[in-house]
Amino acid sequence: MTDQSNSEFCFSRRMALQGLAGGAMVMTFAPGDVVEAATGAADLARDVYPELLVAKASQLAEGEPLAFAYPLKQQPNLLVRLGAEARRGVGPGRDIVAFSTLCPHMGGPLRGRYRHDTKALGPCPMHFSTFDLTKGGIPVHAQSTQNLPQIVLRLDGDDIVAIGVIGLIYGQRNNLEGGAFADGARKPAGAGRRLMRG
Repeated sequence: MTDQSNSEFCFSRRMALQGLAGGAMVMTFAPGDVVEAATGAADLARDVYPELLVAKASQLAEGEPLAFAYPLKQQPNLLVRLGAEARRGVGPGRDIVAFSTLCPHMGGPLRGRYRHDTKALGPCPMHFSTFDLTKGGIPVHAQSTQNLPQIVLRLDGDDIVAIGVIGLIYGQRNNLEGGAFADGARKPAGAGRRLMRG
């Protein structure tokens, strides 16, 4: 027999699974802004990124990275023509991409560590994390559990323009706080470009 006078609450495994299933249903059918709020993307989505002319597509040689700062002066990145189609790549071959060169694990410097044979950035000198640039900067080796932040690009004729960032750059609570915009970066007219989710 059960004691009905006992008011203690017992949380069973069945109740936990029912709660998880209900949460999954809500996330599946919720409007995008609710999902963004639940995943933490809504706070960053309010900030408008500046636009920065990074390079001319016609002058970008395959496999030769170009260093640039964006969106702030102290945030190092690389732009590279991979020679293979990449997630969010621009250009006729969809092979031009840009990524932060700060490892998302502990901020190790990745500049000068692009490997054209594998289309990867790394290994990080701190813990050997390596990132596949054809697949949105996904970690493929070692300690990092987060994708390398990707710089969103737009091709305007021959101009390669940085217009946003997907992911949080190491050391930042917000990619647009704590410094001045990179040289040449300007706020777009009108509403501008907001953070883009992967």
